[in-house]
Amino acid sequence: MTSLDQAPHPETTLEHYPWIIVRFRCSRCRRYADSRLARLAERFGATETIAMLVARFHATCPHRPAKHNGRTMIRYEPCGGYCPDLGSTIPPDLPPSLSGLTLIDGGKGDMLPAEPSAPQRRRRVGGDDV
Repeated sequence: MTSLDQAPHPETTLEHYPWIIVRFRCSRCRRYADSRLARLAERFGATETIAMLVARFHATCPHRPAKHNGRTMIRYEPCGGYCPDLGSTIPPDLPPSLSGLTLIDGGKGDMLPAEPSAPQRRRRVGGDDV
């Protein structure tokens, strides 16, 4: 089984991370960071885990409880930093044209008719039949 068949998890080291791009996002604010795997391995070492990198992403958040300068956090919400590619087997930098076809729910019964049906003629109710 290759490393591409396994989805990365928080304890995956940079040495075994399967993709070139490592992405970080925050669910509380609009912060994000994309970094190349080789740069992260060069800077922090190949044994650094994704959980440690997410903790480093948390450390730079303006919403963290206590900053180094003694100020308190801006809001009472903690940082929502995460790595969106954990648990996914699809690479983040894969072009949509290479991802292949996907099966969607539904079938022939859900399709619209190809030709419209003939309208039903309404009959006149009353005395005159023409």
